[in-house]
Amino acid sequence: MQQETTYLAIQAKRSAIFDGIGIERLSALLACLGAKRQRLAKGEALMRTGDRADRIGVLLSGALSVSTYDLEGRRTIIKRIGPAEIVAAAQSLSGAETMSVDVEADEDSDVLLVKTDRILSPCENACAFHARLVRNLMRALAVKTIELNRKIEILSHRSTQDRLMAYLRSFAQQKGTNEFDIPFDRQQLADFLCVERSALSAEISRLSKLGLITSRKNHFTLRRQ
Repeated sequence: MQQETTYLAIQAKRSAIFDGIGIERLSALLACLGAKRQRLAKGEALMRTGDRADRIGVLLSGALSVSTYDLEGRRTIIKRIGPAEIVAAAQSLSGAETMSVDVEADEDSDVLLVKTDRILSPCENACAFHARLVRNLMRALAVKTIELNRKIEILSHRSTQDRLMAYLRSFAQQKGTNEFDIPFDRQQLADFLCVERSALSAEISRLSKLGLITSRKNHFTLRRQ
Protein backbone atom coordinates (compact mmCIF):
# COMPACT_ATOMS: atom_id res chain seq x y z
CA MET A 1 0.00 0.00 0.00
CA GLN A 2 2.84 2.39 0.90
CA GLN A 3 4.60 1.57 -2.37
CA GLU A 4 1.42 2.37 -4.33
CA THR A 5 0.98 5.68 -2.48
CA THR A 6 4.59 6.64 -3.19
CA TYR A 7 4.14 5.79 -6.87
CA LEU A 8 0.99 7.89 -7.05
CA ALA A 9 2.79 10.79 -5.35
CA ILE A 10 5.64 10.67 -7.88
CA GLN A 11 3.21 10.63 -10.81
CA ALA A 12 0.86 13.24 -9.31
CA LYS A 13 3.71 15.65 -8.50
CA ARG A 14 3.61 16.88 -12.11
CA SER A 15 0.18 18.42 -11.54
CA ALA A 16 0.00 22.11 -10.65
CA ILE A 17 -2.42 21.39 -7.80
CA PHE A 18 0.43 19.70 -5.91
CA ASP A 19 2.95 22.48 -6.56
CA GLY A 20 5.18 23.20 -3.58
CA ILE A 21 4.51 19.85 -1.88
CA GLY A 22 7.44 17.42 -1.63
CA ILE A 23 7.10 13.73 -2.44
CA GLU A 24 7.11 12.56 1.21
CA ARG A 25 4.55 15.16 2.26
CA LEU A 26 2.50 14.45 -0.83
CA SER A 27 2.48 10.72 -0.04
CA ALA A 28 1.08 11.53 3.43
CA LEU A 29 -1.43 13.96 1.93
CA LEU A 30 -2.67 11.43 -0.63
CA ALA A 31 -3.10 8.84 2.11
CA CYS A 32 -5.19 11.31 4.14
CA LEU A 33 -7.24 12.13 1.05
CA GLY A 34 -7.91 8.45 0.38
CA ALA A 35 -6.53 8.76 -3.15
CA LYS A 36 -7.31 5.89 -5.50
CA ARG A 37 -5.92 4.97 -8.89
CA GLN A 38 -8.19 4.03 -11.79
CA ARG A 39 -7.03 2.63 -15.11
CA LEU A 40 -9.17 3.21 -18.20
CA ALA A 41 -9.06 1.56 -21.60
CA LYS A 42 -9.59 3.69 -24.70
CA GLY A 43 -13.28 4.53 -25.00
CA GLU A 44 -14.06 3.72 -21.37
CA ALA A 45 -15.87 6.32 -19.27
CA LEU A 46 -14.41 7.72 -16.06
CA MET A 47 -17.68 9.52 -15.29
CA ARG A 48 -21.07 9.73 -16.94
CA THR A 49 -23.84 12.32 -16.84
CA GLY A 50 -25.93 11.54 -13.76
CA ASP A 51 -23.07 10.01 -11.75
CA ARG A 52 -22.48 11.48 -8.31
CA ALA A 53 -20.29 14.61 -8.47
CA ASP A 54 -18.18 13.67 -5.48
CA ARG A 55 -14.71 13.07 -6.96
CA ILE A 56 -11.87 15.10 -8.41
CA GLY A 57 -9.40 13.45 -10.75
CA VAL A 58 -5.82 14.12 -11.79
CA LEU A 59 -4.81 12.54 -15.09
CA LEU A 60 -1.53 10.70 -14.60
CA SER A 61 -1.18 9.46 -18.18
CA GLY A 62 -3.23 9.22 -21.36
CA ALA A 63 -5.93 11.63 -22.55
CA LEU A 64 -9.55 12.33 -21.61
CA SER A 65 -12.36 14.26 -23.25
CA VAL A 66 -15.12 16.09 -21.37
CA SER A 67 -18.26 15.96 -23.51
CA THR A 68 -22.02 16.32 -23.64
CA TYR A 69 -24.49 14.41 -25.82
CA ASP A 70 -27.82 15.68 -27.13
CA LEU A 71 -30.97 13.56 -27.46
CA GLU A 72 -29.91 12.40 -30.92
CA GLY A 73 -26.54 11.25 -29.60
CA ARG A 74 -24.54 14.09 -31.16
CA ARG A 75 -21.41 14.80 -29.19
CA THR A 76 -19.97 18.17 -28.22
CA ILE A 77 -16.45 18.12 -26.81
CA ILE A 78 -16.07 20.76 -24.13
CA LYS A 79 -12.43 20.15 -23.29
CA ARG A 80 -9.53 17.79 -23.91
CA ILE A 81 -7.60 16.85 -20.78
CA GLY A 82 -3.93 15.91 -20.89
CA PRO A 83 -1.52 14.46 -18.31
CA ALA A 84 -1.21 16.38 -15.01
CA GLU A 85 -4.51 18.22 -15.59
CA ILE A 86 -7.49 18.00 -13.24
CA VAL A 87 -10.93 16.70 -14.12
CA ALA A 88 -14.40 17.25 -12.63
CA ALA A 89 -13.15 19.81 -10.12
CA ALA A 90 -15.65 22.53 -11.07
CA GLN A 91 -18.59 20.11 -11.01
CA SER A 92 -17.72 18.50 -7.68
CA LEU A 93 -16.74 21.72 -5.89
CA SER A 94 -19.81 23.61 -7.13
CA GLY A 95 -22.11 21.64 -4.85
CA ALA A 96 -23.80 19.86 -7.76
CA GLU A 97 -25.09 16.45 -6.75
CA THR A 98 -24.59 14.81 -10.14
CA MET A 99 -22.34 15.17 -13.17
CA SER A 100 -23.73 17.05 -16.17
CA VAL A 101 -20.95 15.90 -18.52
CA ASP A 102 -19.31 12.66 -19.65
CA VAL A 103 -15.58 12.09 -19.15
CA GLU A 104 -14.19 9.46 -21.52
CA ALA A 105 -10.74 8.08 -22.29
CA ASP A 106 -9.41 8.98 -25.75
CA GLU A 107 -6.60 6.49 -25.17
CA ASP A 108 -5.54 4.12 -22.41
CA SER A 109 -5.34 6.33 -19.33
CA ASP A 110 -4.37 6.32 -15.66
CA VAL A 111 -6.26 8.60 -13.27
CA LEU A 112 -5.80 9.57 -9.62
CA LEU A 113 -9.17 10.06 -7.89
CA VAL A 114 -9.85 11.87 -4.62
CA LYS A 115 -13.15 12.28 -2.79
CA THR A 116 -14.17 15.94 -2.75
CA ASP A 117 -15.21 15.90 0.91
CA ARG A 118 -11.69 14.79 1.86
CA ILE A 119 -10.29 17.91 0.17
CA LEU A 120 -12.78 20.22 1.89
CA SER A 121 -12.23 18.66 5.34
CA PRO A 122 -9.16 19.27 7.55
CA CYS A 123 -6.30 16.86 6.91
CA GLU A 124 -5.02 15.12 10.06
CA ASN A 125 -1.45 14.44 8.99
CA ALA A 126 -0.46 17.18 6.57
CA CYS A 127 -2.58 20.22 7.37
CA ALA A 128 -0.20 22.88 6.07
CA PHE A 129 0.11 21.08 2.76
CA HIS A 130 -3.62 20.47 2.64
CA ALA A 131 -4.08 24.25 2.71
CA ARG A 132 -1.50 24.53 -0.08
CA LEU A 133 -3.50 22.02 -2.11
CA VAL A 134 -6.67 24.11 -1.75
CA ARG A 135 -4.83 27.27 -2.89
CA ASN A 136 -3.36 25.44 -5.87
CA LEU A 137 -6.76 24.02 -6.75
CA MET A 138 -8.29 27.50 -6.75
CA ARG A 139 -5.58 28.69 -9.14
CA ALA A 140 -6.16 25.69 -11.42
CA LEU A 141 -9.90 26.43 -11.53
CA ALA A 142 -9.13 30.02 -12.52
CA VAL A 143 -7.01 28.73 -15.42
CA LYS A 144 -9.89 26.47 -16.51
CA THR A 145 -12.22 29.46 -16.47
CA ILE A 146 -9.87 31.33 -18.80
CA GLU A 147 -9.78 28.31 -21.13
CA LEU A 148 -13.57 28.09 -21.24
CA ASN A 149 -13.82 31.80 -21.96
CA ARG A 150 -11.42 31.26 -24.86
CA LYS A 151 -13.67 28.53 -26.22
CA ILE A 152 -16.75 30.73 -25.88
CA GLU A 153 -14.94 33.37 -27.94
CA ILE A 154 -14.14 30.76 -30.62
CA LEU A 155 -17.75 29.55 -30.77
CA SER A 156 -19.05 33.11 -30.97
CA HIS A 157 -18.00 33.03 -34.64
CA ARG A 158 -20.82 31.84 -36.87
CA SER A 159 -19.05 30.24 -39.83
CA THR A 160 -17.03 27.03 -39.84
CA GLN A 161 -14.07 28.89 -41.33
CA ASP A 162 -14.06 31.58 -38.66
CA ARG A 163 -14.36 29.02 -35.83
CA LEU A 164 -11.56 26.93 -37.28
CA MET A 165 -9.21 29.87 -37.83
CA ALA A 166 -9.99 31.33 -34.39
CA TYR A 167 -9.13 27.97 -32.82
CA LEU A 168 -5.92 27.54 -34.81
CA ARG A 169 -4.75 31.09 -34.09
CA SER A 170 -5.51 30.68 -30.39
CA PHE A 171 -3.61 27.39 -30.31
CA ALA A 172 -0.66 28.91 -32.17
CA GLN A 173 -0.58 31.76 -29.68
CA GLN A 174 -0.54 29.34 -26.75
CA LYS A 175 2.29 27.30 -28.29
CA GLY A 176 4.26 30.31 -29.50
CA THR A 177 4.65 28.88 -33.00
CA ASN A 178 2.69 28.75 -36.25
CA GLU A 179 3.41 25.01 -36.68
CA PHE A 180 1.89 22.62 -34.16
CA ASP A 181 -0.04 19.43 -33.45
CA ILE A 182 -3.56 19.87 -32.09
CA PRO A 183 -4.89 17.31 -29.54
CA PHE A 184 -7.86 16.28 -31.75
CA ASP A 185 -8.48 14.06 -34.74
CA ARG A 186 -10.81 15.41 -37.43
CA GLN A 187 -14.03 14.15 -35.82
CA GLN A 188 -13.01 15.38 -32.37
CA LEU A 189 -12.15 18.80 -33.78
CA ALA A 190 -15.58 19.00 -35.42
CA ASP A 191 -17.19 18.02 -32.11
CA PHE A 192 -15.14 20.65 -30.27
CA LEU A 193 -16.07 23.40 -32.75
CA CYS A 194 -19.72 22.26 -32.90
CA VAL A 195 -19.69 21.87 -36.69
CA GLU A 196 -20.28 18.99 -39.10
CA ARG A 197 -17.20 16.93 -39.91
CA SER A 198 -17.85 17.14 -43.67
CA ALA A 199 -18.09 20.93 -43.51
CA LEU A 200 -14.89 21.10 -41.44
CA SER A 201 -12.98 18.86 -43.86
CA ALA A 202 -14.18 20.94 -46.82
CA GLU A 203 -13.08 24.15 -45.08
CA ILE A 204 -9.64 22.75 -44.24
CA SER A 205 -9.22 21.72 -47.89
CA ARG A 206 -10.35 25.15 -49.12
CA LEU A 207 -8.06 27.06 -46.78
CA SER A 208 -5.16 24.80 -47.79
CA LYS A 209 -5.75 25.57 -51.47
CA LEU A 210 -5.80 29.29 -50.64
CA GLY A 211 -2.41 28.91 -48.97
CA LEU A 212 -3.67 30.06 -45.58
CA ILE A 213 -2.87 26.79 -43.84
CA THR A 214 -1.25 23.43 -44.44
CA SER A 215 -2.43 20.33 -42.62
CA ARG A 216 -1.70 16.64 -42.32
CA LYS A 217 -3.92 14.76 -39.89
CA ASN A 218 -3.62 16.78 -36.65
CA HIS A 219 -0.53 18.73 -37.73
CA PHE A 220 -1.21 22.32 -38.85
CA THR A 221 0.82 25.27 -40.07
CA LEU A 222 -0.58 28.79 -40.33
CA ARG A 223 0.85 30.36 -43.47
CA ARG A 224 -0.55 33.88 -43.21
CA GLN A 225 -2.04 35.77 -40.27
